[in-house]
Parts: sequence; C-alpha cells; structure tokens
Amino acid sequence: MKHQPKILVAGLLAMAACSFTASCSDDDLGPSIFDTKEYALDRNSFTFPLDTFVKVNFLEPYNMRFIYRMEYTGSDKDKNLTPARYSKSQELAVLTKYLWYDVYDKVAAAGPVFLKSYSPRIIFVVGSRNLNTSSGTETLGVTEGGTKVTLYRVNMLEPDNIEDMNEYFFETMHHEFGHILDNNRLHPTTFNMLSSGRYNAAGWSDTPDSVAASQGFISPYASASYTEDWVETLGRFITRDTLTLERLYHTAEYEWEIVDLEDKNGDNSVTPDDYNYMVRGKIDIDTIGYFKDDESGKGEYKVYRRVCARDANGNVVPGEDGKPQWTANITGARQVIEEKIRYVKEYMQEQFGINLYELRQEIQNKQFRRDADGNFLTEGYYNSTTKRNEKRMLNAITYIDPATGKSVLTTLLEEIEKYKELQNK
Repeated sequence: MKHQPKILVAGLLAMAACSFTASCSDDDLGPSIFDTKEYALDRNSFTFPLDTFVKVNFLEPYNMRFIYRMEYTGSDKDKNLTPARYSKSQELAVLTKYLWYDVYDKVAAAGPVFLKSYSPRIIFVVGSRNLNTSSGTETLGVTEGGTKVTLYRVNMLEPDNIEDMNEYFFETMHHEFGHILDNNRLHPTTFNMLSSGRYNAAGWSDTPDSVAASQGFISPYASASYTEDWVETLGRFITRDTLTLERLYHTAEYEWEIVDLEDKNGDNSVTPDDYNYMVRGKIDIDTIGYFKDDESGKGEYKVYRRVCARDANGNVVPGEDGKPQWTANITGARQVIEEKIRYVKEYMQEQFGINLYELRQEIQNKQFRRDADGNFLTEGYYNSTTKRNEKRMLNAITYIDPATGKSVLTTLLEEIEKYKELQNK
C-alpha cells in the first residue's frame, strides 16, 4: 500500500490496491525466498563495511535484505528515480536498526522472534523523491506483497530534524509494517465503525491536518479509508512526541473551517500578513492555522482556521473577556482519536504481546534528550506557520555528548566503520 501523506501542493491521491501474502508465525514458512547459497563479500569493495553490517544485523538474524543499490527490476520503472547515496544509506541503515528493530526486539514478548516472523523480507531504499506529477502527490513508501517495503527520498534524510525524519521515514516504516501485521492478523472490524461515513478516498489530500483532527482522524491520510486509518493511527501515535500529540488533541477539541480568499488586485499580493490585517480587527490573537496559494495561478488562497464568532466583515467578535469565542467540537473528535488508539493498543497486546505505550516510550527515549531525572528537555521557538511561539523536544540523535565528544549517530555509524578492519586482514 502506498503511503502518500499530503504535502502543501498535494492533489488527489490515486489509491493503490495492495495484495498481501498471509503468513502467521505458527505456519510452516518453507524454504527461504532468497538464494541461500553463501557468497563471500568483496573485501576490496568500497561498500564492504555497509554490506557486512546489513548482512550481520538484518539478513542473518531476521532474514531481511536491506538493499541500497538501485535495482531496475525492483524499482518503479515509470519514474525517473536515482540511487541512494552511500553515506545516506549508512545513516538510514543504522537508524532503522536503532529506532525500529532494536525497539521491537526489546518490547515484544517474543523478542527477536517477532520481527523474524513478521518483518518485511526486503527493505529497498531509493535516493530520490517519487513524485506523482499527474496528481501532485508524493509517494513516501510502498508495501508489496507483504514482503517488501520501498522507501524513497533517502538522499534527503536529515537526522538533525527529528520531525521530518519521523514524517518521511519512520512513520512510513511503521505505517507499512502495520499493513503487514494487519494482513496477518486482521484488526477488529468494530474499529471501522468509529468513523463510518466520514472516509473520503477521493478528497483526503485536500483536507488540512486541523480539519482532519476535528473529524476524528490522526492525519488527513487516515481519512482515506479504514485500513489507512488503522495503520496511520499506529504509525503516527508511535512516532509523534508528546508535545506534538497534545497539540493534535487540542486541535481536535475545536471546529475548523476553510475560507477562500481572492486576490482582488490580481497581482498575487495577498499574504498571511494581509489576511491577518483583513480579518483580525482589533483582536491580537486570530484563528489562522494554515495559509496557502491554491496554485491555480488566479491569486486565490485558502485559510484553515478555528471557528469563532465573527461579524459580517469577518472580524473576530470578542467575548466579555476580550478574547475570541472559540466554537467547541461537538462530535467528540478527540475522544474518537483516543478510542482508535485504544483499539490499536489492545490489538498489539493481544495479538503480538507488544505494549504500544512501552513501544512508543522506547522510541521517544532514543530520539529525545532527557535530564538526570529522566524528564524530556524542551526549547522554545517561533513557528512561522502558526505565527506562534511554541516548544519542541530536543534531538538526542545528533546531540554531541560533552563527555564523549560523540553523538548517538556517530556511535551508531562506528558499527559500520569497524568492518573496515576486516578489509586489512
């Protein structure tokens, strides 16, 4: 199943059908799907260290091939794709082990046997983005036959940016892995009724995050279908930090609306600041959530904002306390999202012996810095999108530890570098 989260220029998603090959851990899996003959790695090859690392850490314990060399037969031949750079393949390989395989090994009741049973048999990484020019969307990942996961845009991996790394890589991994787990042991059908009548396969990509949240979805893509809702709930809950998750819950507690603005001068002169001037009136805090050109070339813009009382000219009408009168969400959207998470939690525990909260906590502990008491460290910053001062958690992956002079990523990459010693023997 393609994972194509909406981006700012996203258009209509062409939903891809997915076919999986079911197999449970108790089944007789038969012989390996790979050529099991041992081939000696070329010690004279520049890529020998990474080739050895993925063999030792993925192929041998999990029967999973991590493929970073471009394979024509394994890629989308209708797209102009480029290979992953060696340096970025190294980073993704060690982070995949650290933030995915090591975490499941620790949390799953069955330990490494869980991933050996359910892990995809191939992770194929591609350097470039996979853009769908006809629809304006971007494919981040694809699951094929329940055995292969393809990840794109690896050359754009930025370990310094945890939010983007989760959005474009690790949420995608957990999303696609969720499809594999769901295929082996189907999620409860009662989950599908929580948002019955709200799914929109044709229009999800035109739905902003805030509006999706107010409809009871953890992301816009979750509103595409109940199967995507299930795996998006799994992937997003696991990879979103506490501050981001709380902002999502807060957003879901209010009604949101979409407002069209027209550039009456015809010179594309309407800006977010112009919008603020037009509708804010004398209120210092408006309800703007998103602002973007609809890319029609006609100077038409859309604003996604929280609903509040306004006069005929669109100015905010303050309450007695001088503040906007927000319109509360009456559909219980936050409770719906939390109920969906509860379903996923019970499913993971009952079907696979995995505590979802422990899984998420382990990932958070690896990604973000903590103080001596174990509390997560945060910093303030100005969010240029929401025009507000907000907080974010501090990156532990690339933080240089004064005691060692190294980052976690540097230490992880040393696991690859150590195989260079074998080249000298």
